[in-house]
Amino acid sequence: MSHRALQLALGIALLGFGLGPRPAVAQITETSIALTWTAPGDDSLTGQATRYDLRRSLAPISTLADFQAATSVTGVSSPAPAGSTESALVTGLTPNTTYWFALRTVDEAGNWSGLSNIASGSTLPSSDATRPAPVPLTLVSTTSTSVTVSWTDAGDDSLTGNASATEIRWATVAITEANWTTATAVGSVPAPGAPGTAHQMTIGGLDRTRDLWFAARARDDVNQLSGISSSLAVPRMLDTAPPATPTGVSATVEPVRNVHLRWAANSEPDLAGYHVYRSLTASGTLTRLTTSSVATNDFVDSSAPDSASLWYAVSAVDATGNESARSARFRVYLAAAGISEWNVAAPFPNPSPVGGGVNIPIEIPASGPYDATLEIQDAAGQHVHTFYIRNASPGPYVINWDGRNEAGRATAPGVYRAWLRAGDSRRLARILRTP
Repeated sequence: MSHRALQLALGIALLGFGLGPRPAVAQITETSIALTWTAPGDDSLTGQATRYDLRRSLAPISTLADFQAATSVTGVSSPAPAGSTESALVTGLTPNTTYWFALRTVDEAGNWSGLSNIASGSTLPSSDATRPAPVPLTLVSTTSTSVTVSWTDAGDDSLTGNASATEIRWATVAITEANWTTATAVGSVPAPGAPGTAHQMTIGGLDRTRDLWFAARARDDVNQLSGISSSLAVPRMLDTAPPATPTGVSATVEPVRNVHLRWAANSEPDLAGYHVYRSLTASGTLTRLTTSSVATNDFVDSSAPDSASLWYAVSAVDATGNESARSARFRVYLAAAGISEWNVAAPFPNPSPVGGGVNIPIEIPASGPYDATLEIQDAAGQHVHTFYIRNASPGPYVINWDGRNEAGRATAPGVYRAWLRAGDSRRLARILRTP
């Protein structure tokens, strides 16, 4: 259900716009402002709301967007029953400064009210006009994820008295008083001691691949911050260790001579991707095919040249540009459909009748040699017939033997051997001829 908009009041010096709040007691100091309002209900003016969202700003709050950009006030109690007088003391303010305030409520179903009236008020001037002295930081050490800094406490008033707090922030640009609020605050900073007290602190969870800046400021009892003499620059940590060399490179030849490469994925957390290289020979110059690293552990070479075979290698690259050694070269046979050496397969039909022929399948590798002989011998090892293969194209090849010897005479039934010889390679297939 919808809520009725709340009305805020600021002390007796300001007119109350509430839904009947009791007269407020003025509670405006150098660093705090008290607010009062009348509690709304869960459903308009009945029931009990679930939570308040009170915000403050150094500029007027006129829209919901202004409200969302304002600073949330912590420590606001949960809503009391409708009609109750509520209050909050907003602390941590700067003396002699005007603030604007607005309030919203939400019920248990997540329904939000509209904005309350916009109340404003100024903190009192302070007789303490002296800011704490600057707090320079000194670099102690660094790791791949942290920076350790040290500093010496300043005083509450320049170099005298104890400051109330020390604030440390970091950013990826130099920190000044103008951009201080946009820098990242560091938690659990040690409380200040007497001026001159030394401190040291390690700030973790940092991305050390980027240049970082750190700055500290002391805060006094009226929330005045010290100046920033200069921020501490910590250059990025250069990662010089390359990723591991990729392994498990394999490939398949797809239609239209596309070579689809695959390899095992690297496990480095800062891995950026991979580069793929290609060569026309086993020891030739490798040419990089990837203009930028590929994020996946596969790559399709759609520009494979007209060659019998190609050699590929893969490297890994990390986020800082370190490149691993290239993998072992993997040979891809294009013309020979993956055939890596001469081979003779099982003849067919086998057995075969003496009156018919028999086919002897042969595989010719793209790498050559491209000349070979196939000799038919009988069971006693006697020569029967020789076939000569000259300048063959890589790939599957079939020789048909009609069952006759060199003189053209039909051979007798029995067991025959087909010996394939190509360079240093020697392969054997057996043939059974039946009556």
